[in-house]
Amino acid sequence: MEQKVGIGGSPFDPGSHDSEFVSTDSDGALVIDMKYSQLTRYLWVADTNLPGVAKVDTTTLQIVARYYTGGGSTSRTTVNALGEAFIGSRQDGNGKTGVTKILPDPKTCPDVNKDGKVTTSTGPDDVLPWGQDECVAWHVETDGDIRGLAAQDIPGLNHENICSNFQGNKEFDPTQITAEDKHYVWVGGLHDSGKVYKIDAATGTILLKTAAPVPVYGMALSGDGKLWVGAGGGGFGFIDVNKCTDQTTCDAATVCSQTCTTTTCPATCDNAVKAVYAGMLDGYGITVDYKKRVWRSGYPTAGTFCYDPYGPANQRLTMSSVPSYGGGIAADASGFVWAAYYGQHLVRIDADTLAGITIPASTKGVAVDAQGRVFAVQYEGQVHMVVPGKTLTDNTLTLNAVPLKGIAYAYSDMTGIQTRLASGEPGWYRGVFAPCPSPEQPDWQQLRWDVEVPTGTWVMFNVRTADTTETLKTAPWSTVACISPPGGKGQATITALKGSVVEVEVRLVAKGDPADPAALKSARIKSFGVLYRCVGVD
Repeated sequence: MEQKVGIGGSPFDPGSHDSEFVSTDSDGALVIDMKYSQLTRYLWVADTNLPGVAKVDTTTLQIVARYYTGGGSTSRTTVNALGEAFIGSRQDGNGKTGVTKILPDPKTCPDVNKDGKVTTSTGPDDVLPWGQDECVAWHVETDGDIRGLAAQDIPGLNHENICSNFQGNKEFDPTQITAEDKHYVWVGGLHDSGKVYKIDAATGTILLKTAAPVPVYGMALSGDGKLWVGAGGGGFGFIDVNKCTDQTTCDAATVCSQTCTTTTCPATCDNAVKAVYAGMLDGYGITVDYKKRVWRSGYPTAGTFCYDPYGPANQRLTMSSVPSYGGGIAADASGFVWAAYYGQHLVRIDADTLAGITIPASTKGVAVDAQGRVFAVQYEGQVHMVVPGKTLTDNTLTLNAVPLKGIAYAYSDMTGIQTRLASGEPGWYRGVFAPCPSPEQPDWQQLRWDVEVPTGTWVMFNVRTADTTETLKTAPWSTVACISPPGGKGQATITALKGSVVEVEVRLVAKGDPADPAALKSARIKSFGVLYRCVGVD
């Protein structure tokens, strides 16, 4: 017997299933769609005077929780691929600062006090005393004031590490488990000590502490491993986190320095571990778009500049005709950049042409959600929302869409979409198969698929198994197949699987420009499923 999802089986349902960055096309096949993220549902707004953070559900536009955080004067935020939020504090009355981790889903928060329930905030007026909210995972103290945070996610199921040597269509060994995902958070700013920390996101352990290439004022991680750092005092720089991996490699690195202007910006420092670029306007907010271009808003002089690390020397640094000033900046999946002109308006810029307009929404911080909606966070405690159209001038503005409490000195990534878009991670979709009625058990035979794989893209299938759907959630993954172009119908033997329930995950990537559907080539999953037979148990 066979069970399958997709065309010819149960329809794919990425809106409610466990999935990320995928949707269905007109035929019902699964394709990459950068606007469908299930992990960036919440907007985490620094509640500066609490000190803490407000958790806003971007579906309902309501504050669903507020939390105290350690340290004081919260400001910077970042969100990883698990939806976990990290909030940085600049100072408190005792000179202590640090970063606090908050878990996104109360259903999976630990019952620390063992009272049979999760004790956590349930609304805007329900703020538990420090140390009592069980969704606050940890707090780590740091030296100096935090002015930048960036989440780093390293997938264990990485096609570059697996598919190049994978022998497909074979009986696999499920004991050969693919490496687990790794999650870190980089913390910087720290004007007093000029240091950058790498912290284990799971435990809060400080893994390294290294000198920053510039006094940090904002951070954004690119998909090529460069941690871009806005300088508090002029210019910007980077740390290559693929090369700065431990205390020894970071401390041994010298800082490469060069001048970068709109007329010349050579590739001198491209391969450095640490680098600093000078010669341009000072700046404020910083972000990286899906094309790995670095964007920064202006301060103390108004301006918006773009640095393309892959462009020719005379085109790497460019300026938009519409300036921003003294606030945050964010990029979306449709080829636009959004920036604050603090106290006046929101700026929308075409990332390719650099043309821009202003939108009458006073703002300090800017965030984009997975649906492409833009949230302009006002310092005085309001959140305005823009639903953008396809053209630069097509915008629907809703003032005071989310009423906040307190002061929102917030302007870094508040949804996690920056990390997801810039990382270039694949989209994925998971289906669970439990075909046999108890007490019969499934005798698993094959994993089958029907996929299209254009040149430059790929598809990978992973499986895990358990006796119950509950224990399935923590079971390890194994890779069954990697499918190269052009794809087609295929199968892999899975007779080694033991368990009543099997979860199948398909990962796929696209090639081209996400902002241009005509130029975007995505792997296309028509269907996948399992072949099995039910057997009695003596």
